[in-house]
Amino acid sequence: MLARPECVACIYRTRAAELAASRLPEDVKVAKLRALTEHYALLVAPGVATTVLAWRAFAKVKELLGEEDPYREFKEESRRVAESLARKVRSAAEGKVGLERLRYLIRASVAANYLDPGSPMGLEPGDLLRAIEAVRFGRDETGRLYGQLLASRAVAYVLDNSGEAVFDALVMEELRRMGLELSIVARGKPYQNDVTYEEALQMGLDRLGTLISSGTDFPGVVPGFVSSEAVEALRRADVVISKGMANFESFLLSQPPKPTFIVLTAKCLPIAAAAGVRPGEAAAFFLGGAPGPRDLL
Repeated sequence: MLARPECVACIYRTRAAELAASRLPEDVKVAKLRALTEHYALLVAPGVATTVLAWRAFAKVKELLGEEDPYREFKEESRRVAESLARKVRSAAEGKVGLERLRYLIRASVAANYLDPGSPMGLEPGDLLRAIEAVRFGRDETGRLYGQLLASRAVAYVLDNSGEAVFDALVMEELRRMGLELSIVARGKPYQNDVTYEEALQMGLDRLGTLISSGTDFPGVVPGFVSSEAVEALRRADVVISKGMANFESFLLSQPPKPTFIVLTAKCLPIAAAAGVRPGEAAAFFLGGAPGPRDLL
């Protein structure tokens, strides 16, 4: 996805906030914010992709902070909160079967995107079950996904953020129950609060399928930016399931050759417009249109 003016401003605000939230002395923060601003100005150009701009700016933040993983503590707390709630979600799904069960678990993974232990705008843990029911899908092609999965053998699942991955595991358990083989792609190195390959291993996600590192901290799976193993996993799959905005943005640059199902919450107008929903709505849809008439709504 090419950066619009509001994207350029949004990415800068995010990167600047990461520096401002650090434990550095105030005067050092100001000096580093100046360095970031000067560097960012060199990255901004007409036709730059949002994912590339955000990725290169985050690399600068890591350099300025002297930290490879600035979100480490945040991710650990997010996973702790998510793991404390996963049993409730699994229990709530027990009375459901087939498409209804899959749709519920996908809704849970969308709601979990809002679990934020450090933000006043984040979801309180006790509100998660209510939030699952309250998720508003502006587009919901889960029925088409379910039909496609019934005719498939292998799925590539591209992970997003760390706390959310706890609930993605519940979705992947259901896919395994359906008899599907899974390739699970995680970031090779830290990028924001996305789950890394090493963290996915610690979570035991390798028990659900073949866990694959993207090899880099690039926020997406695009040839030339990530490992050949990650690219090949998407090529071999019958269906690709992709979580989150950054992965969606990267696939707008380079779409996988197989049917690709996007699951995200549109947190800004540019993403909402690209996904065909309103800001704040969730979307679950096939990129470029559903692959066929298999619709089990």
